Amino acid sequence: MIRILVVENENIIAMEISWIVEDAGYSIVGPERSVETTRQVLSRHKVDLALLDLHLAGETVFPVSEMLDAIGVPYIFLTSHPVSSLPGRYEGRPLLTKPFRPRALLALIQQILGGRPTDSANAALSAGGSA
Repeated sequence: MIRILVVENENIIAMEISWIVEDAGYSIVGPERSVETTRQVLSRHKVDLALLDLHLAGETVFPVSEMLDAIGVPYIFLTSHPVSSLPGRYEGRPLLTKPFRPRALLALIQQILGGRPTDSANAALSAGGSA
């Protein structure tokens, strides 16, 4: 099963993202709320993709994105901040601006995973993304 790491410090948003992803048939790791706990989780669990909030209660998620780059795990940035807050070295990386539609998130996940959708993800996209 495809495992997706959720890194988001806002409880309601973390749960919403988790539900969307789980309802589409993916397995969730997390949600994690800090860089340190995410590092610990990544040292113990294999993940196929990560969904990363840019700002985590006073810290940025960039140490996590660097770790993911080092181990070859793709990720999607999620943010309610202006896209210009993304450092230049991350320009062109997958990013969704909050609020986003579930369908947009699922389509981007499928695109990054190289066409490895679950049957549930296909159904959610066909139904208009009402995961």
